[in-house]
Amino acid sequence: MNRATTAIRAVLALALGASTALFIARPAHADLPGANPQLTRAPYLTDVTTTSVQVSWATTTQSRGVVRYGPLGDCASQTATSATLGSPITVETQRQYSNTVALTGLSAGSGYCYRVYTGGAGPVDLLGTLATPSFTTLDAADSAAPFTFAVLGDTGETTNSGVNDGSVNVHQAQVHALVGAAGARFVMQTGDITHPGTSQTQYGDLFHTGPDVSSWFGPSYWARTGMTLPLFATVGNHSMTSTFTSVWKEPATTAASGGVFDLVSYPSYLGSAPISYPTTYYAFTTGGVRFYVLDTAWGNSNTGSATGGSCGSHCKIYQLDALAHWQPGSAEYQWLAADLAAHPTGPKFAFFHFPLHSDSASEPSDSYLTGVENLLVQSGVDLVFNGHSHIYQRNTAGPGGLVSYVTGGGGADVNSVGTKGCAATDAYALGWSYSQDRGSACGAAPVPTDDAKVYHFLKVRVDGTSVTVTPTNSLGQTFDVQTYAVTG
Repeated sequence: MNRATTAIRAVLALALGASTALFIARPAHADLPGANPQLTRAPYLTDVTTTSVQVSWATTTQSRGVVRYGPLGDCASQTATSATLGSPITVETQRQYSNTVALTGLSAGSGYCYRVYTGGAGPVDLLGTLATPSFTTLDAADSAAPFTFAVLGDTGETTNSGVNDGSVNVHQAQVHALVGAAGARFVMQTGDITHPGTSQTQYGDLFHTGPDVSSWFGPSYWARTGMTLPLFATVGNHSMTSTFTSVWKEPATTAASGGVFDLVSYPSYLGSAPISYPTTYYAFTTGGVRFYVLDTAWGNSNTGSATGGSCGSHCKIYQLDALAHWQPGSAEYQWLAADLAAHPTGPKFAFFHFPLHSDSASEPSDSYLTGVENLLVQSGVDLVFNGHSHIYQRNTAGPGGLVSYVTGGGGADVNSVGTKGCAATDAYALGWSYSQDRGSACGAAPVPTDDAKVYHFLKVRVDGTSVTVTPTNSLGQTFDVQTYAVTG
Protein backbone atom coordinates (compact mmCIF):
# COMPACT_ATOMS: atom_id res chain seq x y z
CA MET A 1 0.00 0.00 0.00
CA ASN A 2 1.45 3.44 0.95
CA ARG A 3 5.01 3.83 2.18
CA ALA A 4 5.48 4.40 5.87
CA THR A 5 6.14 7.97 6.81
CA THR A 6 9.64 7.05 7.94
CA ALA A 7 10.46 5.76 4.47
CA ILE A 8 9.26 8.97 2.85
CA ARG A 9 11.41 10.99 5.18
CA ALA A 10 14.44 8.83 4.53
CA VAL A 11 14.13 9.40 0.78
CA LEU A 12 13.73 13.14 1.34
CA ALA A 13 16.79 13.20 3.56
CA LEU A 14 18.84 11.77 0.70
CA ALA A 15 17.28 14.05 -1.90
CA LEU A 16 17.39 17.31 0.01
CA GLY A 17 20.25 17.00 2.46
CA ALA A 18 20.27 16.70 6.20
CA SER A 19 19.47 20.31 7.10
CA THR A 20 16.25 20.39 5.05
CA ALA A 21 15.27 16.89 6.10
CA LEU A 22 15.44 17.91 9.76
CA PHE A 23 12.56 20.30 9.13
CA ILE A 24 10.61 17.88 6.96
CA ALA A 25 11.06 14.98 9.35
CA ARG A 26 9.80 16.88 12.43
CA PRO A 27 6.94 14.91 14.05
CA ALA A 28 3.47 16.36 14.40
CA HIS A 29 3.13 19.03 17.09
CA ALA A 30 0.52 21.55 18.12
CA ASP A 31 2.53 24.74 17.85
CA LEU A 32 5.57 26.30 16.20
CA PRO A 33 8.50 25.80 18.62
CA GLY A 34 10.32 29.04 19.27
CA ALA A 35 7.42 31.37 18.42
CA ASN A 36 5.84 33.54 21.10
CA PRO A 37 2.60 31.94 22.41
CA GLN A 38 0.63 35.04 21.34
CA LEU A 39 1.31 34.16 17.68
CA THR A 40 -1.52 31.94 16.44
CA ARG A 41 -1.01 32.19 12.67
CA ALA A 42 2.57 32.49 11.42
CA PRO A 43 3.31 35.47 9.15
CA TYR A 44 2.65 34.81 5.47
CA LEU A 45 3.33 36.88 2.38
CA THR A 46 1.04 37.98 -0.46
CA ASP A 47 0.84 40.65 -3.15
CA VAL A 48 4.56 40.92 -3.77
CA THR A 49 5.51 43.50 -6.40
CA THR A 50 8.76 45.19 -7.41
CA THR A 51 8.28 47.73 -4.61
CA SER A 52 6.01 46.18 -1.95
CA VAL A 53 4.63 43.11 -0.18
CA GLN A 54 1.80 42.32 2.25
CA VAL A 55 2.65 40.58 5.55
CA SER A 56 -0.25 38.96 7.45
CA TRP A 57 -0.44 37.01 10.73
CA ALA A 58 -2.77 36.39 13.69
CA THR A 59 -2.47 36.72 17.46
CA THR A 60 -4.35 36.05 20.69
CA THR A 61 -4.36 39.76 21.57
CA GLN A 62 -5.63 42.76 19.62
CA SER A 63 -3.31 45.61 18.70
CA ARG A 64 -1.96 47.40 15.67
CA GLY A 65 0.41 45.01 13.98
CA VAL A 66 4.02 46.13 13.58
CA VAL A 67 6.67 44.90 11.14
CA ARG A 68 10.33 45.84 11.44
CA TYR A 69 12.14 45.21 8.20
CA GLY A 70 14.99 46.18 5.95
CA PRO A 71 17.47 44.93 3.37
CA LEU A 72 19.39 41.75 4.15
CA GLY A 73 21.85 42.49 6.94
CA ASP A 74 19.85 45.44 8.29
CA CYS A 75 16.51 43.82 9.15
CA ALA A 76 15.17 46.47 11.55
CA SER A 77 16.06 49.66 9.71
CA GLN A 78 12.41 50.45 8.94
CA THR A 79 9.09 50.03 10.73
CA ALA A 80 5.55 49.71 9.34
CA THR A 81 2.41 49.70 11.47
CA SER A 82 -1.09 48.63 10.48
CA ALA A 83 -3.62 51.42 10.09
CA THR A 84 -6.22 49.60 12.22
CA LEU A 85 -6.42 47.17 15.09
CA GLY A 86 -6.30 43.47 14.25
CA SER A 87 -9.55 42.11 12.78
CA PRO A 88 -11.39 39.51 14.91
CA ILE A 89 -11.52 35.96 13.52
CA THR A 90 -12.59 32.70 15.15
CA VAL A 91 -10.72 29.40 14.88
CA GLU A 92 -12.81 26.64 16.46
CA THR A 93 -14.16 28.62 19.43
CA GLN A 94 -11.11 30.83 20.05
CA ARG A 95 -11.23 34.54 19.25
CA GLN A 96 -8.07 35.68 17.47
CA TYR A 97 -6.99 38.82 15.65
CA SER A 98 -5.71 38.98 12.07
CA ASN A 99 -3.18 41.65 11.13
CA THR A 100 -1.94 42.81 7.74
CA VAL A 101 0.83 45.32 7.13
CA ALA A 102 2.04 46.56 3.75
CA LEU A 103 5.79 47.02 3.34
CA THR A 104 6.43 49.67 0.69
CA GLY A 105 9.32 51.56 -0.84
CA LEU A 106 11.23 48.38 -1.68
CA SER A 107 13.56 47.85 -4.64
CA ALA A 108 13.00 45.42 -7.51
CA GLY A 109 14.73 42.04 -7.40
CA SER A 110 16.09 42.67 -3.91
CA GLY A 111 16.19 40.63 -0.70
CA TYR A 112 14.58 41.83 2.52
CA CYS A 113 14.16 40.44 6.03
CA TYR A 114 11.54 41.19 8.68
CA ARG A 115 10.04 40.36 12.07
CA VAL A 116 6.49 40.88 13.36
CA TYR A 117 5.53 42.49 16.68
CA THR A 118 2.53 43.45 18.75
CA GLY A 119 1.85 47.18 18.81
CA GLY A 120 1.52 49.60 21.69
CA ALA A 121 3.62 49.81 24.83
CA GLY A 122 6.01 46.91 25.39
CA PRO A 123 5.94 45.39 21.89
CA VAL A 124 6.44 41.62 21.75
CA ASP A 125 8.59 39.93 19.12
CA LEU A 126 6.10 37.33 17.95
CA LEU A 127 8.74 35.21 16.22
CA GLY A 128 10.51 34.66 19.54
CA THR A 129 13.63 32.59 18.95
CA LEU A 130 12.75 31.72 15.36
CA ALA A 131 15.19 32.81 12.67
CA THR A 132 14.42 36.07 10.88
CA PRO A 133 12.57 35.27 7.63
CA SER A 134 13.49 36.85 4.31
CA PHE A 135 11.96 37.25 0.85
CA THR A 136 12.83 38.73 -2.54
CA THR A 137 10.75 41.26 -4.45
CA LEU A 138 9.76 40.72 -8.07
CA ASP A 139 12.22 41.53 -10.81
CA ALA A 140 11.38 44.51 -12.98
CA ALA A 141 9.05 43.89 -15.90
CA ASP A 142 11.89 44.25 -18.41
CA SER A 143 14.50 42.31 -16.44
CA ALA A 144 16.36 39.59 -18.35
CA ALA A 145 17.59 37.81 -15.20
CA PRO A 146 16.51 34.14 -14.89
CA PHE A 147 13.98 33.42 -12.15
CA THR A 148 12.06 30.47 -10.69
CA PHE A 149 8.53 30.17 -9.38
CA ALA A 150 6.40 27.29 -8.08
CA VAL A 151 2.87 26.21 -9.05
CA LEU A 152 0.70 24.51 -6.43
CA GLY A 153 -2.93 23.43 -6.58
CA ASP A 154 -5.71 21.77 -4.55
CA THR A 155 -4.32 21.80 -1.06
CA GLY A 156 -5.48 22.27 2.52
CA GLU A 157 -6.85 18.88 3.51
CA THR A 158 -6.30 16.95 6.75
CA THR A 159 -7.01 13.64 5.01
CA ASN A 160 -3.84 11.53 4.97
CA SER A 161 -3.71 8.69 2.43
CA GLY A 162 -7.49 8.45 2.32
CA VAL A 163 -8.08 8.69 6.09
CA ASN A 164 -9.36 11.90 7.69
CA ASP A 165 -8.70 11.45 11.40
CA GLY A 166 -7.11 14.84 12.04
CA SER A 167 -3.54 13.58 11.98
CA VAL A 168 -0.92 15.31 9.84
CA ASN A 169 -1.40 14.98 6.08
CA VAL A 170 2.14 13.73 5.48
CA HIS A 171 2.13 14.16 1.70
CA GLN A 172 0.92 17.76 1.92
CA ALA A 173 3.50 18.52 4.60
CA GLN A 174 6.24 17.13 2.36
CA VAL A 175 5.04 19.11 -0.65
CA HIS A 176 4.89 22.37 1.30
CA ALA A 177 8.41 21.80 2.65
CA LEU A 178 9.73 20.97 -0.81
CA VAL A 179 8.18 24.13 -2.25
CA GLY A 180 10.00 26.10 0.42
CA ALA A 181 13.30 24.45 -0.53
CA ALA A 182 12.88 24.80 -4.32
CA GLY A 183 14.58 28.17 -4.74
CA ALA A 184 11.36 29.76 -6.02
CA ARG A 185 10.81 33.53 -5.96
CA PHE A 186 7.02 33.17 -5.45
CA VAL A 187 4.16 30.67 -5.69
CA MET A 188 1.27 30.63 -8.17
CA GLN A 189 -1.74 28.78 -6.76
CA THR A 190 -4.37 27.16 -9.01
CA GLY A 191 -7.37 27.21 -6.69
CA ASP A 192 -9.01 25.35 -3.79
CA ILE A 193 -6.45 26.28 -1.18
CA THR A 194 -8.54 24.49 1.47
CA HIS A 195 -10.82 21.45 1.33
CA PRO A 196 -13.64 20.69 1.79
CA GLY A 197 -14.59 24.33 2.35
CA THR A 198 -13.26 27.76 3.25
CA SER A 199 -13.51 28.90 6.87
CA GLN A 200 -11.12 30.40 9.39
CA THR A 201 -11.15 27.06 11.22
CA GLN A 202 -10.30 25.20 8.02
CA TYR A 203 -7.37 27.57 7.40
CA GLY A 204 -6.61 27.21 11.10
CA ASP A 205 -3.60 28.15 13.17
CA LEU A 206 -0.55 26.83 15.00
CA PHE A 207 -2.48 25.18 17.84
CA HIS A 208 -5.85 23.71 16.88
CA THR A 209 -5.98 20.24 15.35
CA GLY A 210 -8.58 17.74 14.18
CA PRO A 211 -10.41 16.70 11.01
CA ASP A 212 -10.73 19.72 8.68
CA VAL A 213 -8.96 21.97 11.20
CA SER A 214 -5.74 23.92 10.50
CA SER A 215 -5.29 22.27 7.10
CA TRP A 216 -3.33 25.24 5.71
CA PHE A 217 -1.75 27.34 8.50
CA GLY A 218 -1.01 24.34 10.70
CA PRO A 219 2.65 24.11 11.83
CA SER A 220 3.33 21.15 9.52
CA TYR A 221 2.06 22.98 6.42
CA TRP A 222 2.36 26.59 5.20
CA ALA A 223 3.48 28.05 8.53
CA ARG A 224 7.19 27.98 7.66
CA THR A 225 7.15 28.15 3.88
CA GLY A 226 4.68 31.05 3.86
CA MET A 227 7.03 33.24 5.89
CA THR A 228 9.46 33.46 2.97
CA LEU A 229 7.48 32.70 -0.20
CA PRO A 230 4.77 35.14 -1.38
CA LEU A 231 1.71 33.38 -2.79
CA PHE A 232 -0.60 34.64 -5.55
CA ALA A 233 -4.02 33.21 -4.68
CA THR A 234 -6.60 31.82 -7.11
CA VAL A 235 -10.24 31.23 -6.22
CA GLY A 236 -11.71 27.73 -6.66
CA ASN A 237 -15.10 26.08 -6.24
CA HIS A 238 -14.28 25.27 -2.58
CA SER A 239 -13.44 28.93 -1.90
CA MET A 240 -16.87 30.52 -2.28
CA THR A 241 -17.05 32.54 0.96
CA SER A 242 -15.81 35.94 2.07
CA THR A 243 -13.17 34.19 4.14
CA PHE A 244 -11.11 33.74 0.98
CA THR A 245 -10.74 37.46 0.30
CA SER A 246 -10.15 38.22 3.98
CA VAL A 247 -7.27 35.73 4.22
CA TRP A 248 -5.63 36.51 0.88
CA LYS A 249 -4.61 40.04 -0.07
CA GLU A 250 -3.65 41.24 -3.55
CA PRO A 251 -4.55 44.98 -3.56
CA ALA A 252 -1.49 46.42 -5.28
CA THR A 253 -1.31 43.81 -8.04
CA THR A 254 -5.05 43.94 -8.67
CA ALA A 255 -5.16 47.73 -8.84
CA ALA A 256 -2.16 47.95 -11.14
CA SER A 257 -3.78 45.58 -13.66
CA GLY A 258 -7.34 46.90 -13.36
CA GLY A 259 -8.51 43.50 -12.13
CA VAL A 260 -10.87 42.39 -9.35
CA PHE A 261 -10.15 40.77 -5.97
CA ASP A 262 -13.36 41.18 -4.00
CA LEU A 263 -16.86 39.87 -3.35
CA VAL A 264 -19.00 40.33 -6.45
CA SER A 265 -22.79 40.00 -6.65
CA TYR A 266 -24.09 37.65 -9.36
CA PRO A 267 -27.67 37.43 -10.66
CA SER A 268 -29.53 34.17 -11.20
CA TYR A 269 -28.35 31.95 -14.04
CA LEU A 270 -30.53 28.97 -15.05
CA GLY A 271 -32.40 29.24 -11.77
CA SER A 272 -29.36 29.55 -9.52
CA ALA A 273 -29.73 31.75 -6.45
CA PRO A 274 -28.48 35.35 -6.77
CA ILE A 275 -25.34 35.35 -4.68
CA SER A 276 -22.09 37.12 -3.81
CA TYR A 277 -18.91 35.16 -4.49
CA PRO A 278 -15.23 36.02 -4.09
CA THR A 279 -14.02 36.95 -7.55
CA THR A 280 -10.33 37.13 -8.41
CA TYR A 281 -8.71 38.06 -11.69
CA TYR A 282 -5.57 40.13 -12.08
CA ALA A 283 -2.21 40.19 -13.87
CA PHE A 284 1.39 41.26 -13.43
CA THR A 285 4.66 41.21 -15.36
CA THR A 286 8.04 40.18 -14.02
CA GLY A 287 11.19 39.18 -15.87
CA GLY A 288 9.54 39.82 -19.20
CA VAL A 289 6.65 37.37 -18.56
CA ARG A 290 3.00 38.41 -18.22
CA PHE A 291 1.18 36.34 -15.55
CA TYR A 292 -2.63 36.04 -15.70
CA VAL A 293 -4.60 34.83 -12.68
CA LEU A 294 -8.17 34.11 -13.79
CA ASP A 295 -11.43 33.22 -12.07
CA THR A 296 -12.99 29.97 -13.29
CA ALA A 297 -15.07 28.87 -10.32
CA TRP A 298 -18.63 28.47 -9.08
CA GLY A 299 -20.19 27.11 -5.89
CA ASN A 300 -21.07 23.40 -5.96
CA SER A 301 -24.51 23.78 -4.40
CA ASN A 302 -25.80 26.72 -6.48
CA THR A 303 -26.41 25.28 -9.94
CA GLY A 304 -30.16 25.82 -10.41
CA SER A 305 -31.43 23.85 -13.42
CA ALA A 306 -28.01 23.50 -15.08
CA THR A 307 -27.37 20.06 -16.56
CA GLY A 308 -23.70 20.22 -17.47
CA GLY A 309 -24.58 19.36 -21.06
CA SER A 310 -23.14 16.16 -22.50
CA CYS A 311 -20.58 16.08 -19.67
CA GLY A 312 -23.32 15.63 -17.06
CA SER A 313 -23.57 16.52 -13.39
CA HIS A 314 -19.84 17.03 -12.83
CA CYS A 315 -19.95 19.94 -15.27
CA LYS A 316 -22.88 21.92 -13.84
CA ILE A 317 -20.49 24.27 -12.09
CA TYR A 318 -18.54 24.67 -15.35
CA GLN A 319 -21.75 25.73 -17.10
CA LEU A 320 -22.59 28.34 -14.44
CA ASP A 321 -19.03 29.67 -14.34
CA ALA A 322 -19.15 30.20 -18.11
CA LEU A 323 -22.42 32.12 -17.87
CA ALA A 324 -21.11 34.32 -15.05
CA HIS A 325 -17.57 34.98 -16.27
CA TRP A 326 -16.97 34.00 -19.87
CA GLN A 327 -19.68 35.45 -22.08
CA PRO A 328 -18.23 38.02 -24.52
CA GLY A 329 -19.95 40.81 -22.58
CA SER A 330 -18.91 39.66 -19.10
CA ALA A 331 -16.59 41.86 -17.04
CA GLU A 332 -13.84 39.25 -16.71
CA TYR A 333 -13.84 38.30 -20.40
CA GLN A 334 -13.65 41.93 -21.45
CA TRP A 335 -10.87 42.64 -18.96
CA LEU A 336 -8.83 39.64 -20.15
CA ALA A 337 -9.27 40.46 -23.84
CA ALA A 338 -8.23 44.08 -23.24
CA ASP A 339 -5.17 43.17 -21.17
CA LEU A 340 -4.02 40.57 -23.69
CA ALA A 341 -4.37 43.14 -26.47
CA ALA A 342 -2.36 45.63 -24.42
CA HIS A 343 0.47 43.07 -24.08
CA PRO A 344 0.84 41.65 -27.60
CA THR A 345 4.45 40.51 -27.24
CA GLY A 346 6.50 38.49 -24.78
CA PRO A 347 5.79 35.20 -22.96
CA LYS A 348 2.43 34.84 -21.24
CA PHE A 349 1.29 32.29 -18.65
CA ALA A 350 -2.27 31.79 -17.33
CA PHE A 351 -3.42 30.21 -14.06
CA PHE A 352 -7.00 29.21 -13.25
CA HIS A 353 -8.94 26.49 -11.49
CA PHE A 354 -11.21 24.55 -13.86
CA PRO A 355 -9.12 22.45 -16.28
CA LEU A 356 -9.07 22.91 -20.02
CA HIS A 357 -8.21 19.22 -20.46
CA SER A 358 -8.46 16.55 -17.76
CA ASP A 359 -8.79 12.76 -17.83
CA SER A 360 -10.23 12.62 -14.31
CA ALA A 361 -13.74 11.13 -14.29
CA SER A 362 -14.92 13.24 -11.34
CA GLU A 363 -13.29 16.52 -12.47
CA PRO A 364 -13.23 16.22 -16.28
CA SER A 365 -12.29 18.68 -19.02
CA ASP A 366 -14.21 21.95 -19.00
CA SER A 367 -15.60 22.25 -22.53
CA TYR A 368 -17.34 25.50 -21.53
CA LEU A 369 -13.90 27.16 -21.55
CA THR A 370 -13.37 26.57 -25.28
CA GLY A 371 -13.89 30.27 -26.02
CA VAL A 372 -11.39 31.23 -23.32
CA GLU A 373 -8.88 28.74 -24.70
CA ASN A 374 -9.31 30.22 -28.19
CA LEU A 375 -8.73 33.73 -26.82
CA LEU A 376 -5.56 32.59 -25.05
CA VAL A 377 -4.28 30.87 -28.20
CA GLN A 378 -5.03 33.85 -30.42
CA SER A 379 -3.28 36.16 -27.97
CA GLY A 380 -0.06 34.18 -27.82
CA VAL A 381 -0.34 32.65 -24.35
CA ASP A 382 2.33 29.97 -24.02
CA LEU A 383 1.43 27.91 -20.93
CA VAL A 384 -1.72 27.31 -18.91
CA PHE A 385 -1.75 25.84 -15.39
CA ASN A 386 -5.02 24.46 -13.96
CA GLY A 387 -6.18 22.68 -10.81
CA HIS A 388 -9.52 21.17 -9.71
CA SER A 389 -8.65 17.62 -10.83
CA HIS A 390 -6.62 16.01 -8.07
CA ILE A 391 -4.10 14.51 -10.48
CA TYR A 392 -1.04 15.44 -12.49
CA GLN A 393 -1.56 15.84 -16.23
CA ARG A 394 0.44 17.43 -19.05
CA ASN A 395 -1.34 17.94 -22.35
CA THR A 396 0.31 18.21 -25.73
CA ALA A 397 0.37 21.56 -27.49
CA GLY A 398 -2.79 22.31 -29.42
CA PRO A 399 -3.34 24.79 -32.26
CA GLY A 400 -1.21 27.86 -31.64
CA GLY A 401 1.22 25.91 -29.46
CA LEU A 402 -0.68 26.30 -26.17
CA VAL A 403 0.41 23.69 -23.60
CA SER A 404 -1.73 23.08 -20.50
CA TYR A 405 -0.99 21.37 -17.20
CA VAL A 406 -3.29 20.08 -14.48
CA THR A 407 -1.53 20.35 -11.13
CA GLY A 408 -4.05 19.27 -8.50
CA GLY A 409 -1.83 17.16 -6.26
CA GLY A 410 -0.83 19.68 -3.61
CA GLY A 411 -2.48 17.98 -0.65
CA ALA A 412 -6.14 17.19 -1.31
CA ASP A 413 -6.98 13.49 -1.71
CA VAL A 414 -5.71 12.46 -5.15
CA ASN A 415 -7.93 10.71 -7.71
CA SER A 416 -7.63 8.22 -10.55
CA VAL A 417 -6.88 9.23 -14.11
CA GLY A 418 -8.10 7.62 -17.33
CA THR A 419 -10.88 5.48 -15.89
CA LYS A 420 -13.07 6.58 -18.81
CA GLY A 421 -10.20 6.52 -21.27
CA CYS A 422 -7.13 8.66 -21.93
CA ALA A 423 -7.39 11.51 -24.42
CA ALA A 424 -4.97 11.51 -27.35
CA THR A 425 -3.72 14.91 -26.17
CA ASP A 426 -2.88 13.55 -22.70
CA ALA A 427 0.91 13.27 -22.89
CA TYR A 428 1.61 12.27 -19.27
CA ALA A 429 -0.79 11.82 -16.37
CA LEU A 430 -0.71 10.24 -12.91
CA GLY A 431 -3.52 9.30 -10.52
CA TRP A 432 -4.34 7.10 -7.53
CA SER A 433 -7.42 5.25 -6.27
CA TYR A 434 -7.72 4.73 -2.52
CA SER A 435 -10.74 2.47 -2.89
CA GLN A 436 -8.78 0.17 -5.19
CA ASP A 437 -5.38 0.84 -3.59
CA ARG A 438 -3.60 1.31 -6.88
CA GLY A 439 -2.24 3.91 -9.25
CA SER A 440 -3.30 4.88 -12.77
CA ALA A 441 -1.60 6.61 -15.68
CA CYS A 442 -2.10 8.00 -19.18
CA GLY A 443 0.28 8.82 -22.02
CA ALA A 444 3.94 8.11 -21.41
CA ALA A 445 3.62 8.00 -17.62
CA PRO A 446 4.40 4.80 -15.69
CA VAL A 447 1.66 3.61 -13.34
CA PRO A 448 2.59 4.97 -9.89
CA THR A 449 3.25 2.37 -7.22
CA ASP A 450 2.65 4.76 -4.33
CA ASP A 451 0.24 7.66 -3.76
CA ALA A 452 3.26 9.74 -2.68
CA LYS A 453 4.27 9.84 -6.35
CA VAL A 454 1.00 11.57 -7.32
CA TYR A 455 1.18 14.39 -4.75
CA HIS A 456 3.33 17.10 -6.30
CA PHE A 457 4.06 20.70 -7.23
CA LEU A 458 5.65 22.27 -10.31
CA LYS A 459 8.95 24.14 -10.30
CA VAL A 460 9.17 26.52 -13.28
CA ARG A 461 12.39 28.23 -14.32
CA VAL A 462 12.33 31.09 -16.83
CA ASP A 463 15.56 31.97 -18.60
CA GLY A 464 14.78 34.39 -21.42
CA THR A 465 12.63 32.52 -23.95
CA SER A 466 13.46 29.12 -22.44
CA VAL A 467 11.07 27.77 -19.80
CA THR A 468 11.63 24.50 -17.94
CA VAL A 469 8.80 22.88 -15.99
CA THR A 470 9.98 20.37 -13.38
CA PRO A 471 7.20 18.42 -11.63
CA THR A 472 8.35 17.20 -8.21
CA ASN A 473 6.48 14.58 -6.17
CA SER A 474 6.18 14.42 -2.39
CA LEU A 475 9.18 12.08 -2.23
CA GLY A 476 11.34 14.83 -3.73
CA GLN A 477 11.64 12.98 -7.04
CA THR A 478 11.36 14.92 -10.31
CA PHE A 479 9.51 13.53 -13.32
CA ASP A 480 8.23 14.52 -16.78
CA VAL A 481 10.63 17.47 -17.01
CA GLN A 482 9.91 19.60 -20.12
CA THR A 483 11.64 22.63 -21.63
CA TYR A 484 9.76 24.99 -23.94
CA ALA A 485 10.81 27.80 -26.24
CA VAL A 486 8.27 30.54 -25.58
CA THR A 487 7.35 33.71 -27.41
CA GLY A 488 10.06 36.36 -27.41
